[in-house]
Amino acid sequence: MAKAHLVPAIFSSLHRLSAYVFLKIIPTTIGPLVLPVFYVAYLISLVLCPAADSPTPAITAPVQTSQDTKEANGDAKNIKEEKPLPPPPVTQPKQPSLVPSLLFSLKTRNWLPNALNVAINTILFAACVDLTLNPVFYPETDVAFARVGAVYPDAAKITVRFPSSEVTQQDVRILYREADSPLNGWKDGPVLSVSEEFDWVNTTRLKNLWPETVYEYTFSDMNRTLVDDAVPQRFQTFPDARFNSGSHFKFLVSSCITPNFPYKGPQERLMIKGFDLLAKYLTHEEESTEEAVNMTGSVSNTTTADEPVAEQNATVPEVAEEQVPLVAPESAPSASSVISNLYKFMLFLGDFVYADVPFYYGDDKDAYLRLYRRNYASPSFQKVYRNLPVFYAYDDHEIFNNYGGEGIDVAPYANATNGFSLYNGDANYDPTVQGDHYYNFSYGDTAFFVFDTRRYRSNIDTTAPQDRTMLGPVQLEAFHNWLARVNQTATFKFVVSSVPFTSLWGHDAQLDSWAAFAREKNQVLKALQSVPNVVILSGDRHEFAVIEYAVPQHSEDKKGYVVREYSASPLNMFYIPFVKTLRMESEDVVVRRWNETRLTEEGPVVEEKTELVPKERVLQYIPVGNVKWSSIEVDTRNQSHPVLRLEAVIDGKTAYQLETIGTPVNHNNGKALISVPLGLKHFLGKLGFQSKRWF
Repeated sequence: MAKAHLVPAIFSSLHRLSAYVFLKIIPTTIGPLVLPVFYVAYLISLVLCPAADSPTPAITAPVQTSQDTKEANGDAKNIKEEKPLPPPPVTQPKQPSLVPSLLFSLKTRNWLPNALNVAINTILFAACVDLTLNPVFYPETDVAFARVGAVYPDAAKITVRFPSSEVTQQDVRILYREADSPLNGWKDGPVLSVSEEFDWVNTTRLKNLWPETVYEYTFSDMNRTLVDDAVPQRFQTFPDARFNSGSHFKFLVSSCITPNFPYKGPQERLMIKGFDLLAKYLTHEEESTEEAVNMTGSVSNTTTADEPVAEQNATVPEVAEEQVPLVAPESAPSASSVISNLYKFMLFLGDFVYADVPFYYGDDKDAYLRLYRRNYASPSFQKVYRNLPVFYAYDDHEIFNNYGGEGIDVAPYANATNGFSLYNGDANYDPTVQGDHYYNFSYGDTAFFVFDTRRYRSNIDTTAPQDRTMLGPVQLEAFHNWLARVNQTATFKFVVSSVPFTSLWGHDAQLDSWAAFAREKNQVLKALQSVPNVVILSGDRHEFAVIEYAVPQHSEDKKGYVVREYSASPLNMFYIPFVKTLRMESEDVVVRRWNETRLTEEGPVVEEKTELVPKERVLQYIPVGNVKWSSIEVDTRNQSHPVLRLEAVIDGKTAYQLETIGTPVNHNNGKALISVPLGLKHFLGKLGFQSKRWF
């Protein structure tokens, strides 16, 4: 074959391109299938195919020569003889230089470029194997940790993992004390039993605590001997909502992580850059108030059905598609000691592990567990969970891509959620129904409802659109009951969905998000728009966006409220450069009517105005960045002027800010409106009175 020498170069180039995409852009499940094929094909073709500069032997034709001879009668006779010419010298083709040989993987007669090409391709292949099989090579069975999950005014949940190589079961004691009284010594807390059967993990509840108090905790053996790895950690209890004095706090929202991606080598196998940037963000100096105001857009959440939506009064500068629209200085803002104290928790909205990416190890319990162990062994994540409570939802990749349980826990639900429950779910707030994973909680006068969008969702291939459900009837009823309860008892309400509520995302989001469950989505949205100050939080799409849902026209005595969705992900995973999957507005529209007064010679005239507005529209869209999270600040201290501030952080830098002025809510909780002064609290504590005994 005339072009046979190009075969090794073709397979090598395909291998290198695939490896780059797999290691740096997206760790697709196709990678483990095609990468071995390209690598082996390259090695075989390297052996069998000729080099690009191999000489071709010259073919020489015989040359006729003539010689005159005399015959016997004396006549001359010409005799022709064929004699071959001497072989011409073999022409040596020009040999490719080293750089083109390495760049295009050209096979040469020189051993050095060939050896270097084999080494490069082998290293790339080994890196891909490491990224794929790292959880198998390093199962992290020795990781020990403690972390705080759900926090209450008078309690906190604590998860502990403490393995042993000598026994199959052991007891661990929680020790705790108030952080401002370290000289008082440790108090005995609850005892946990950890065992090999449950991967040495268990969760307990630390009770009888004071609201808004900082505590230290650690764990020990039953002899009160502190465990070597048990570094004392801190948490702060939540305020008691019965005091109804307003609140001021921040929390974080994101989803989707994979360690060591983009790939940085085997030495960084436990690095999760998103958590490193998040920890740095939480400890940076706070920017001045003036700078924060200049970066902030503002919208009003008091918009009703007969009023136009207020526009943002500050915009983000125009940038090229490949750039993040930065409006802040190079360093990420926030988290001086004051700001750090404002951060109370993080909401992680699913895809904490990728059980099926880049390779699915099957419906095996330990295959799921080792992914959780790997994340908790990460020094990057330890910087966060040792200092901040984390509450979780789960999504499809904790189980399998685009999973739907159909309400019957279709496999591999049992083995997959076993790992989620042990490491993440058991430390969440108690569910409404035992064994479920949807739950609600409050921080002061702010309420949260976290959906389970996987266990009960219908199979869209076998269920008619009008019959599909995302939540299932029991969860949907629990949600409506919660919404009715917090309508006039909470200022801001956050509805948490692991998948986007909007239908504007394309590609597989049309099948995996709420877009495929239009009937139930409209039912939920109608309920949300009847309640003031509702925000939807979501993740999953590896992009950032703010979506606004227009308020449909209601009757004159029943006004609706604007609902917005903040979607942010991934915390540490891929994004696809140059690919945008979000439409800027929906084709569906709603009619908005409002009255305008116009002065005429005859006097003021009231005119009714109408317009058609998109049912869903994008306020901000940022697709780029391997690291994205939202920082949300809630300030309800002035109950007649509640404020919600959003800050989007992309790759560690502030990219967008938005301020929302909420609707004042007349709280009707009917509880005692008293507080306990700090000095009196300590005095009561010394007498043995705990927070449950105040009233």
